[in-house]
Amino acid sequence: MRGLRADGKRFFAVCSSENVAMVKSVAPHSDSKAAGAEVTRTIDPARFARDGALLTGTASPAQLRRLAEELFDERGAVDYRVQGLLTAKGEPALRVELAIDVALTCQRCMERLPVKLDVGRTLVLSRELGELEPVAEEEDEVDTIPLVASLDVLDLIDQEVMLSLPIAPRHDDNVCEAQQGGDPESAQASPFSVLSQLKRT
Repeated sequence: MRGLRADGKRFFAVCSSENVAMVKSVAPHSDSKAAGAEVTRTIDPARFARDGALLTGTASPAQLRRLAEELFDERGAVDYRVQGLLTAKGEPALRVELAIDVALTCQRCMERLPVKLDVGRTLVLSRELGELEPVAEEEDEVDTIPLVASLDVLDLIDQEVMLSLPIAPRHDDNVCEAQQGGDPESAQASPFSVLSQLKRT
């Protein structure tokens, strides 16, 4: 199952259009490596899985609207590889692998924090919402999502990136300006010192 994140912002339902009768067809192998290049946006996930189709490419942060809201700047890219497959039980699934290279904002010093992550997750497609239960031998990289008529690939990538990012990104203590005493006001105040100040007022 797709887990809720602690801040409540990082769980996103799979976006789809149940009313779309026709979707773009996907070749067994489609490759668009240039960052920001136009890619196949919509697939029929069941057919994609049955055909064992493969879609690879690079997305710029500007193409991933949720991610764009979290960034320190728009430098960086997300390389993706989406492979259709069938599970041992014959269920359609998508294997999503991402190489994330972006910059977030350190929550201590509020400066630029480069983040590089390599993540992979297998998404098993379930026809009924009631079937969204833990998969047998489920591991962290195995998940279940609804089987829909059409699926926006970049939206799926956006969701997977957001699920992979740290909730409270911070520099290591030895490189964070706040920890090195650069600007005392930039460091997070101790809750005990705040309480002490309140008692004095």
